[in-house]
Amino acid sequence: MPLNSMFFYLFLFSSLATTNGGGGDGFTTSLFHRDTLFPTLHLPSPSRYQRLTNAFRRSFSRYATLLDHSTTVSTTGIHTPLIPNNEDGEYVMSISMGTPPIKFFAIADTGSDLTWTQCMPCINCFNQSTPLFNPRNSSSYRPVPCTSTTCRSISISPCMPHHPSCTYNYNYADQSFTNGDLAFEKLTIGSFKLHNTIIGCGHQNGGIFKGRTSGIIGLGTGSISLVSQMRKIANLKRRFSYCLPTFFSDSNVTGRINFGRNAVVSGRKVVSTPLVLKFPSPFYFLTLEAISIANKRLEAVNVSSALERGNIIIDSGTTLTFLPRNLYNAVISTLASVVRAKRVKDPLGILELCYVAAKVDDLDIPIITTHFSGGATVKLLPLNTFVTITDNVTCLSFKSSSDDDLNIFGNLAQVNFLIGYDLERKRLSFKHKVCA
Repeated sequence: MPLNSMFFYLFLFSSLATTNGGGGDGFTTSLFHRDTLFPTLHLPSPSRYQRLTNAFRRSFSRYATLLDHSTTVSTTGIHTPLIPNNEDGEYVMSISMGTPPIKFFAIADTGSDLTWTQCMPCINCFNQSTPLFNPRNSSSYRPVPCTSTTCRSISISPCMPHHPSCTYNYNYADQSFTNGDLAFEKLTIGSFKLHNTIIGCGHQNGGIFKGRTSGIIGLGTGSISLVSQMRKIANLKRRFSYCLPTFFSDSNVTGRINFGRNAVVSGRKVVSTPLVLKFPSPFYFLTLEAISIANKRLEAVNVSSALERGNIIIDSGTTLTFLPRNLYNAVISTLASVVRAKRVKDPLGILELCYVAAKVDDLDIPIITTHFSGGATVKLLPLNTFVTITDNVTCLSFKSSSDDDLNIFGNLAQVNFLIGYDLERKRLSFKHKVCA
């Protein structure tokens, strides 16, 4: 079974909520690296280079999954691309479900919509570090009836005489899956409470989960994502923003994630670009027009055509950045002509443009500017574009897309930016910020 791309996990530590669910303001919480925050889980702490290798390999699995056009709605439920946690280098989101609240750790995924956790009774479940959620012990758990409008809008599973509640069936291209019941339940994030949230209670789950999580927090574009439901339940505008610290650092670094009004990215150095939403896809598409290196502008595609708009996904779950073949080749050629250092092969056999260097700062790497539609120019510093993969080899963290229809702006390129997703205005904003 292939490894998966790195997912950023978000640990919501002491929430700084400005409202407890009814004011329409928002709340901000902290991001922590899993290795520094959860020593009680007794999980091995991989080396920096092991984290890099795992993350890069998962990028390719993630890419292949997103490319799999066969993931469509079947007669038994909803199919959508999603990669769960596998190995190391992630951040964790702590969220509580039910009354009384039961805490669990979950993947925060901008590429899927449903929020779900493993539930009792468990027909087939993977090992997890926290107890399984038991809906019978929660006074706020209510199954979604299979005859309801809510069920018909998100599931096409037929009603069964012996099982009148609404069911879901997610199958993923990497052989992972979750099947179970849809329900209304209370979610608690710090002191912020979301009543009657649509969640998935998974009774059959499997694949490549490795016990560091018990489910998924869906932050995609669809109507049942956590962001969309915050609008309906708590009158929070459909906005969120995050600031990702580098997970390759061996120090205790933290970042932030914001929802509602707190998620607004403002200031004179903010640049914004239109979000291109392609329903029913849960992904956030941007339009990349060009990349500039050393005053040389490299055009991406003919973005004057409506068909070319929304030509790249911004994804918190993919480590590497994948570019169209022609653009990637031009980037490699241009960098090779301006970086004065000895080239070597990647000992991992993953990346193409590598140099002898013990750290990124040892190379004279130019700023790489990405030009998005709407005049948004995002200047990527060397830490966003190069990474040291062994003791003496530093490489460009870009790859060529295997299909020019699927390009990804990965999370290494997003490090130390405050990135705001505004589904109300269909805008995505960038602002340079030290996230640690």
